[in-house]
Amino acid sequence: MAEQTSQTQTSEFRRQTAYKCNISTLNNGVFVKRQGWESSYLMTEYGDFSRTNIISVIVSKDENSITLDDGTGQITGRLFDRIERLNDIAIGDVVLIIGRPREFNNRIYLTIEIIKKIQNEWITYRKKELSLIKRVRDVSQLKGVEKKLEAEIVESASTTGSKEKILKLIIQLDKGDGASVEDVLKMSRVSNGEEILSDMMMRGEVYENKAGHVKLM
Repeated sequence: MAEQTSQTQTSEFRRQTAYKCNISTLNNGVFVKRQGWESSYLMTEYGDFSRTNIISVIVSKDENSITLDDGTGQITGRLFDRIERLNDIAIGDVVLIIGRPREFNNRIYLTIEIIKKIQNEWITYRKKELSLIKRVRDVSQLKGVEKKLEAEIVESASTTGSKEKILKLIIQLDKGDGASVEDVLKMSRVSNGEEILSDMMMRGEVYENKAGHVKLM
């Protein structure tokens, strides 16, 4: 059964298209979070994106993240594994990024799946490509959806307290290699702890630094 679920996830991942867009489109989008194995996505003027393909210039860099600028705006790209892929990338390089839009503190960022250094000429070519793409909705429609989604999000006081308890435990148990998920769930004694932890990972508040262990962002 587990093998079948894994195959389904892999199949879904392969089917999802990395849509070409600019950074402004991402920053103006509305993030829609889905539970379970359903893919969260970003609602934009040009469609709903679970994966994106952007070309931009690196304007800043640290150990596991970069700031990207394509002339329409800036966005952060983050790596949660194989951070050595940034070793050969420098500030000022033009890169092609395949990533998944995520949201943290009401700001959109990208989790990077693929990063590749390319020639500067591709920037002009990408602008021409994007100029041919038609909008499917107006920005005003996105704002309406955003307000509706905000109205539907009701977080109870008990859930908030449980989340704070889990956050504190992660901090206490993390001695450098991350906190054991099993220990966090056992010590928190929160009935829906697994669901809360999964939600925190989807929101980008914590990440799995190695199998069975999590760290705060």
